[in-house]
Amino acid sequence: MSENTSLTPLQLRVVWTSWIVGGLARLLYIEVVHPATHFMFSDMWGYAERGRHFFDGSTKTIADTIYPPGASIFFGLLFNLDPAWNLSSIAQWLLSLGVMGLSWSLARRLYGNTVAVVTLALLALYLPLFHYAALFLAENPFTFLMLLTLRLFICAIDATTRQTALAWATAAGLSAGVAAAFKTTIFGPLAVLGLIYAAYAVKHRKPFLVPVSAAVVAGVALLLVPMSLRCTELAEGHFCLAATNGPMNILQGHYGHKFMFNWHDPARNYFFHFGSPTAPLHGYTDSVDLQFGAYDSAANLKLVRAYIAEHPWDALLQSFSNALDLFDGTTLWPQATLLRHDAGAWFQRVFWWLVLLPAAARIVLRWRPTMDLTRDSLREWLLLAPVLGLMALAFIAEGEVRYRVPFDSLLMILAASTYVDLARAIRKRWQGERGVARTTISAAESAESANSAARAYSSDSTEPMPQQSR
Repeated sequence: MSENTSLTPLQLRVVWTSWIVGGLARLLYIEVVHPATHFMFSDMWGYAERGRHFFDGSTKTIADTIYPPGASIFFGLLFNLDPAWNLSSIAQWLLSLGVMGLSWSLARRLYGNTVAVVTLALLALYLPLFHYAALFLAENPFTFLMLLTLRLFICAIDATTRQTALAWATAAGLSAGVAAAFKTTIFGPLAVLGLIYAAYAVKHRKPFLVPVSAAVVAGVALLLVPMSLRCTELAEGHFCLAATNGPMNILQGHYGHKFMFNWHDPARNYFFHFGSPTAPLHGYTDSVDLQFGAYDSAANLKLVRAYIAEHPWDALLQSFSNALDLFDGTTLWPQATLLRHDAGAWFQRVFWWLVLLPAAARIVLRWRPTMDLTRDSLREWLLLAPVLGLMALAFIAEGEVRYRVPFDSLLMILAASTYVDLARAIRKRWQGERGVARTTISAAESAESANSAARAYSSDSTEPMPQQSR
């Protein structure tokens, strides 16, 4: 891990400029350009409505298990304090600033000041990371909590005493538990990160592996157990961890090439319509009508198993396609409209060329030490493991760009490290060429001086030139 040093005057100017520009851009977008109250449809309407009624004493039903309860609690608390939703906008803005701060802190701790400064500059105007702060969705608070979990985990594995390591690890677990209340996609990244760090710790005999792992699990369980009990009770006794949308997503990702899924529960007269935003990009147009609720995990998984048994190769190809969908989607959902243009489509290209490509170059260039789990490869693994965990979840269920965006700052740090290494290599080579040029010029100047001196001596002196001895 890098040791932090003081920022140079130039770095300070870049940091302050990034904070001011990034903060104002986020505030303008959230409050003026794209206010959440003007974009309430589909999932956004569901989150806002559940938030409005979460604390009003209304009866909760099995339909309330489709999403984890975190976003409903978050928006419900803010709505009770301010029914005009202004406080919600401010809270989302502050969380988006927190995402900048945590990304800066991670980059500085792992790679030092220069990479952190470049990362912050990239983040300042990176629209996808604050677009979701202008919507009634769980992505923005989830992004903050996911980054907070990773930062606390780094503090735990850096700790020099058992007590300090346990304290940081418990805090990381609690943060992960809160993140799971917003989106259960935290479990895949957390699992892959834990497995890779366990292998690294065993290889290098790092202390506190068992107590740190136990503390993280305990912190997660402390919040996950009551969430699971609530979800299971609302699901009429059918076990669910935090929400029932997992099997629903698996079905959407592995039941042929369908555009829309229509669930109708005749017993309760509930209708749900869901479709992946990536389906139209693949040209899917068909829909499927199901005579059971979207929250019926057993029925969803039964259909998935039947389809995979009948079409194993197609289901496998869909799995790979789901993982790829995290990266190759051509725009965001919901659309990020800026000055009547689809800014999300433009920023997706920015992601491909300025973030994903240099981040991948970092991993490729350091492939051998990374695969060998060398001591200096832990920095790459701490950033790469959560992304791999997300890809594993998409492989099992479904993928879309919206699921990846919360992890973009991790890829940005890898990209920034590539930029810094490239700049240092160019500077070193340039300085080396200048040094060779100076040496050549100095040698030529010395020879010319000697010749001039010799000519001057031969013209002004009556004594013969001194002869070299043989």
